[in-house]
Amino acid sequence: MAFSSIIEILKVGEIRSGVGKTGKAWQMQEAECILRDQDGQVVQVGVLDVPRDLIDNLRPGVYTASFTLNAHYQSRKIGAQLVALTPIPTRAQPAPAVAKS
Repeated sequence: MAFSSIIEILKVGEIRSGVGKTGKAWQMQEAECILRDQDGQVVQVGVLDVPRDLIDNLRPGVYTASFTLNAHYQSRKIGAQLVALTPIPTRAQPAPAVAKS
């Protein structure tokens, strides 16, 4: 079961990486986002964990974000996990009127 929301990605953070206690390499990235309602109004501002397949490929913009529920690998708490982003085209601004002389 997936659900979706409109998000605006403002800033994509630096990629962080390291090696865990088990010796397994890890990599993570976060994005600062605005959660918007269907009318485009701000609902919340927060940080979104970037999925592994989108690390270093995410750009600021407005998206329809698809989420699914999943258990966190360490805490086992169930929460939303981003699974897909679909860009929402920005509306073109009308050209300014040119006065005829």
